[in-house]
Amino acid sequence: MPASSKSSAPTSAAKTAKPSTVAPKADSKTAKAVSAKVALTKTPTVKAPATKGAANGVAAGAPVAAKANAAKAANAKADAAKTDAAKAKSDKSEKADNLTVEKPVAEKPAVAKAPTVAKAPTISPAQEETLQGLLVELEGKSETAQRPIVDEILKLGLGVIKPLSRALNSGATFQVRMASATALGELGDERCVAPLVQALADTSLNVQRAAAHALSLLGPPAVEPLLESLDSPDDSVRRWASEVLGKLGRKAVAQELIGRLNRETIEVQKAMIIALGELGSTKATVPLMGFLRSENIDLVRYAAEALGRLGDERGIANLIECLDSPSIDVRKASADALVKIGDGAVPPLNAALVNPNHTVRRWVAEALGSLKDKRAIPALVIALKDENVRVRRYAALALGQIGDAKSARHLQSLLHDPIQDVRYSAVKAVAGIGGKASLEPLVTALKDSDWVVRLAAAQGLGQLGDKHAVPALCESLKDPEWSVRYHAALSLGDIEDGAAVIPLIKALNDPREDVRRGIVETLGRLGDKRAVAALERQRKSESRNDERLVTAVIDTVLPGLRRGRKVEARPENRLLPQPIINSATIKPKAAILAARSSAANSVANGNAANGNQ
Repeated sequence: MPASSKSSAPTSAAKTAKPSTVAPKADSKTAKAVSAKVALTKTPTVKAPATKGAANGVAAGAPVAAKANAAKAANAKADAAKTDAAKAKSDKSEKADNLTVEKPVAEKPAVAKAPTVAKAPTISPAQEETLQGLLVELEGKSETAQRPIVDEILKLGLGVIKPLSRALNSGATFQVRMASATALGELGDERCVAPLVQALADTSLNVQRAAAHALSLLGPPAVEPLLESLDSPDDSVRRWASEVLGKLGRKAVAQELIGRLNRETIEVQKAMIIALGELGSTKATVPLMGFLRSENIDLVRYAAEALGRLGDERGIANLIECLDSPSIDVRKASADALVKIGDGAVPPLNAALVNPNHTVRRWVAEALGSLKDKRAIPALVIALKDENVRVRRYAALALGQIGDAKSARHLQSLLHDPIQDVRYSAVKAVAGIGGKASLEPLVTALKDSDWVVRLAAAQGLGQLGDKHAVPALCESLKDPEWSVRYHAALSLGDIEDGAAVIPLIKALNDPREDVRRGIVETLGRLGDKRAVAALERQRKSESRNDERLVTAVIDTVLPGLRRGRKVEARPENRLLPQPIINSATIKPKAAILAARSSAANSVANGNAANGNQ
C-alpha cells in the first residue's frame, strides 16, 4: 500500500472523533472556563498501527476515539458543575457582603443626626468680645435701660447661648443674670431651657421672675423639664414651675398639679391653684372647691377665681356660700366667678336673693346685674322692697343694667325712698334703661331734695335725647346747685333743640363761671345766630371782670355762629378743669384756680395760633 494511504487513516479517524469533544453550551463565562480546562486536559491522539487496508485502520481506531471522547465529555461536565457551584457561592457571598454594607448605611442618618442637633452654634472671637462688653454695660441698669442692650445681644444670633448660660448661672450681678434670662427666652431655642430652669433657684427674685417669663416664651420644650422641677426641694423652683406650666396651657399637666396640691406649702399651692385655673381642665373643679373652705383667705380667693375661669357649674353652690365671707376680696372674687360661669348661674342666684344674710343678697343682686339675664327681673323687682338699703340699691342698679323697659315703672317707686343712695341708684338705673318709659321718672327726679340725685337726672335726660325734656332742663338752669345748672346746660346741648336758645341766653348772667362756660359751649353746639349778639355783649362783660376762661370759649364759638354753623367742642378744645361734683374728692381752691388759669391760657394761645394761620 502506498505511503499516502497509511497516513490518511489516522487523520481521518481524528477528524471523525473531533466533533464529539465539544461540551454542552453554558453561559459565556462557563463556556470559556470549560474551554480552557479542556485545552489543558486534552488527551493526545492515539495513532492506530498500520493495517493491511484503509478500512481495517478505521475500524481498529474507532473504539479508542470513542472512549477518549466520552472521557472528555465527562470532564467537561464536571468542570461546568464546579464552575456553577463556584459562581453560586460567589453570588451568595457578594449578596451577604452587600447586606452587611447596607445595614450600617440605613442606620447612619439616625446615628449622625443626633450630634448635628446637639451641636450648638459658636461665635467668633470678635463677637465674643462684643458680647462680653455688652454684658458689662448691663450692670447697674434698670429693665427699661437694659432693653436696647438686650436687643444688641440678640443680633449676635444663637451662638450666644453658651456664653449667656454661663452668665446666667455665674456670680455676676443680678442685672446681668436677669438680662441674660430675658435674652435666652427671646432667642427661642430649646437649648435655653436647662439654664433657665436652673435660674428658677436664683438668689434674686428679679432673676427668678425673668427666668420664669423666659420659659413661658419657649413653649412646649420647657414642659417636661418644668414637670421634673415640681420635685425640686426648693420652694421657689416649684412655685415658679407651677406658674409657668399654667401659662403654657397644656391641659394634661393639670393632673400632675392636682396630685401634688394637698401636700405643698401655701405659697406653692397658690401658684398651683392659679395655674389650674389657667389650664382650664375641669378635673380640677372638685379639688378647687375644697379650697373654698380653707382658713387662708388668699387660697380661698385664688380658688374662687380659678373656678370662674373653669366655668364649671358644679362650683356655683360653693361660690354662693363664699358671698358670706368676711373678706371683701373673697366676696368679689366669688361674685365675678359666678358671672364668668354664665347663664347656668342665674337660677341659683335668683334663689339666693332670699338668703337670710343681707350681704349675700347684695352680692347676688350685683352678679345678676352683670349677667344681664331677663330671667332675673322678677326676683330683682321683689328685691326692690328689701329691708336692707344696699340690697335695694344694687337691685335697682341691676335692673338698669338688664335694661328692660318694663322695669322702669317698678323703679319709679324708689324715687321716693327715704335713703338718698337708693334714689340715686334708681335714677341711674332708669337712665340706663332709656326709652319713653324713663322720661317721667327722670323729670320727677329733677325736683329731688338731694342735689346728687338731681344732677344724675339731668345727665340721664341728656342721654335720653328726648325733646320733651327741654322745658324741665331749662327750669333746672335756675337750680340752687351750680353743678346741676352746669349739667342741665350740657344736656340741652345733647338734645339740640332750638327751643333752649332763649333760656340759655338768659342764663348767661349766672354767677358761676363754670356754668357760663357750659352755656356758651351749648350755644355753640346749637348753632343759632340769635346767640351772636348776646355772646358779643357777654364777652365784653367777661373781659371787664378778667374772666379769661369764658372769654376764650366765646372766641372759639363766635366765628362759627356768625355763619350759622354749629361749633362742636373738640377734645383738644374741651376746657379744664371740669366741675368737681364729688365732695369727697374736692380739690383745694388754689389748685382749681391754677388749673383754670392754665386752661384759659392754653385756649387763648390756640386761638392766637389759629388767627395767625
